[in-house]
Amino acid sequence: MIRQIIYTISFSGLFCSVAAQSVNTSTSAVWAGYFFSAPVSEKWKISGDMQLRSKYGFSQLSQMLIRSGIAYSITPTWTITAGTAYFKSAGQLHLENIYLDEYRLWQENAFQIPINHFTLTNRTRWEERWLQKKAVDGTQSFAYANRWRNKMAVTFPVSPIYVGEIGTECMLVANKTNVVDVLRIFSGIYYMHHKTLSCQLQYMYQCQYKSVGALDYRDNQHIIRFNIYHEFHSKP
Repeated sequence: MIRQIIYTISFSGLFCSVAAQSVNTSTSAVWAGYFFSAPVSEKWKISGDMQLRSKYGFSQLSQMLIRSGIAYSITPTWTITAGTAYFKSAGQLHLENIYLDEYRLWQENAFQIPINHFTLTNRTRWEERWLQKKAVDGTQSFAYANRWRNKMAVTFPVSPIYVGEIGTECMLVANKTNVVDVLRIFSGIYYMHHKTLSCQLQYMYQCQYKSVGALDYRDNQHIIRFNIYHEFHSKP
């Protein structure tokens, strides 16, 4: 069973990669993030994350984001969440780098399935996005877009303090010629410093489909991620 899941994760990424356009670019990136969750009651909790993302190694800041949500646990392994987010992303105008705002609302359905020593996690998220546009004449506007994304990952113990992970995430949109917006394939390891605090080192391959004028191309990004996960405990 777990082998079939791993094959599904791997081949879904290969299928989308083969179906991509022949025009490609390749970049490297480093992402760092802090993720937290804090219980409000037995069923409710607040969660969120803050991230900094650089491009071409550390040389160019490409994105900053803050995201938060309110989660409700239907069961211990099934959670639904709704939230909001703010992004500031790098763009170009007159061949100069600028930063554009993006506002999001998002809804999420996530569940976990224990399988022997493995845990399968599936997360489906629907996003409503307002992306800032700047025209040559200096005027500004916001374009609205929906995006559906699904993430599937498998975690497994490596030692009493280390947990491995492999997975994939696919993001689909309806307002582009190619409905595949972003494809991610990743693997990493968690260091369980404490039952409420863990650190993650992850490698991610991200295939992002972009358009400049009439040209559609694929940006292949090789990303190293450093993340901290913090789970606050409610007071007794």
